[in-house]
Amino acid sequence: MSVVSSAPSFHSVRWEPRIYPGDPAHAFQVRADIRHDLRGFPDDLIWTMQLCCSELYANAVLHTVSGAPDGEVSRRLWLHRPDTLRLEVADGGWTTSRPTLPHDRDDAAWMTAEGQRGLLLVNAFAIDWGYYQVLPYSRLNLGLGVWADFRIDPDDVPRGLEHFIFTG
Repeated sequence: MSVVSSAPSFHSVRWEPRIYPGDPAHAFQVRADIRHDLRGFPDDLIWTMQLCCSELYANAVLHTVSGAPDGEVSRRLWLHRPDTLRLEVADGGWTTSRPTLPHDRDDAAWMTAEGQRGLLLVNAFAIDWGYYQVLPYSRLNLGLGVWADFRIDPDDVPRGLEHFIFTG
């Protein structure tokens, strides 16, 4: 006797990367594009992705070729497991710093801090996160990418998604 599974087979889904100017004035477009690209997904996931993407975008803007007017930030989405959606944001910067969670602050320091809260939000919402050098083994530092994985119920993934989704 053979057993046939009625569950649909999983295939990964990648969205076409989106490229934005390295300018904080474009944060509204980043959020709007997340809403557009994830239409059909649960609203709470979309809101979480908008918040975390905004934070990662703001960090990336700080590192895009020292704020040069032609600096760019890229954003990618990838459903790489049936229950995990990955967000990646990469800058085109020259920094040698690496993203870290802020530590060793007392309450007064947190109240007056003007930054470094974004990664705390990402860390709180994501099941995992990390970073990578955009072009390793290069004498030039061509930017840093930060990725974050978010849990999703496979039943909440819209049916019929193509393997590659054009975002235009």
